[in-house]
Amino acid sequence: MKSALKFLLIALIAPSCLSLNAQSPNPPSPQPQLSPKAAYDQAMQPLTTTRAQVSNWSDAEIAALKVTIARAADACAARHPADLDGDALIDLAKLCALGQTWNAVVEATTRYIQSDSPAKPLLADAYAAQIDANLHLKNEPAALSGARTMLAIVPYDELAAETIDEALAYMQFAHTADALSLAALRQPLILTRLKAAASPSAPAPSEASSAASAQCIHTLYNDGLALAALDQLAGRLQAAVETIASLDAALPPALPSDDSLMIATARRRYALLGHPLPALRPLSYLRSNEPLPQLPARNAITALLVFPDWCAQCVRMGQRFPETVFTVAGHEAYLYGVLAETVPPAKAPLAEGFDPADSSLLLNGTPTIVLTPSVLDRLAVDAVPFLLLTDATGTVRVAQSIDPSAIQPGNTVDTAIACVGAHWPLQTANRRITASTKKPSVPGRAR
Repeated sequence: MKSALKFLLIALIAPSCLSLNAQSPNPPSPQPQLSPKAAYDQAMQPLTTTRAQVSNWSDAEIAALKVTIARAADACAARHPADLDGDALIDLAKLCALGQTWNAVVEATTRYIQSDSPAKPLLADAYAAQIDANLHLKNEPAALSGARTMLAIVPYDELAAETIDEALAYMQFAHTADALSLAALRQPLILTRLKAAASPSAPAPSEASSAASAQCIHTLYNDGLALAALDQLAGRLQAAVETIASLDAALPPALPSDDSLMIATARRRYALLGHPLPALRPLSYLRSNEPLPQLPARNAITALLVFPDWCAQCVRMGQRFPETVFTVAGHEAYLYGVLAETVPPAKAPLAEGFDPADSSLLLNGTPTIVLTPSVLDRLAVDAVPFLLLTDATGTVRVAQSIDPSAIQPGNTVDTAIACVGAHWPLQTANRRITASTKKPSVPGRAR
């Protein structure tokens, strides 16, 4: 009897349940995901980043590198560009670059570029090596001239893009006007390739251009953002708006998932510029017995170097952080590390070698704040260490990855501080922190 009543109740209730289900909205569509290949590349980032830094190599590898450089330098010195022609000049340039004999690289590539040969299949390689050598020699005018010529006469592919990116990274803060002019010269090439990708009738790549040299859509877009970021840095705000509009207009209407997700990340990172520093909620401050610092610092430029605990070279960089407060070119600046803890911190060193859990212990006593790993996503960090620089009003002016050597006096952080201070001076009357709260400037930082 009870079983019959149970089935009767189910039969009576079931229609109303079906009716409710029919009226409920459709389940949400699954969130877009990176392709397995892109997800693999993303998962490999810690290993790729670590391997890319020579400072992380084993003693045996570093010793072998020193021998390699010395042998290449000797072999370069034993040969003269005047005795060679054609492709052999580019081979010599590569040999001399390995031996860090930069003047010889310039001479070999210049002979190749200026030769009367009607066929120069390695012209792009010649310009790339020449520009790189001039940057190592700190000959910025020659590097700028070579980069402009390269854009004018060599197809814009992955090699050309990497070469121009290197030049822009060198010039952006110390030679901002030159960087702006070079990025503006490149921009039409980027837009042309984006529009070609958007066109259904786009011609197939020629036999001369390999698939390996073609840039993907999100890489082109990210390179195009470099001009807008430089516009923002130099206070050309309307130009930045126009740059973004032209980039967005050139994109295909339907983007592959990988390109769509990576472009969205690049947009979020760019959107930091020109806005107040996002609120950060530190877990702790590794400067012993000191309260959490005010972020951004009041009436001073604030430089934040963001990195995860697995980045060994970043942790070593953090151990060499200068005093918290210093001046560069007359601009007062505060510098802090921002450690994103991705693994639980150790209470004592776990091993002889580097372990991410040891990062807080290794950075103890440095001006480093500790945050959860979500800060990497909030700031759209794509490579580390990541520099977030605000002007004296707390507005973000720089948001990009840098080299771990950037904290050395006169290097990227200093030039960035000087550049931001020059383009975005504090407009309020209270330009200085009172003597009671200000620490002495570090000698030698002023340039």
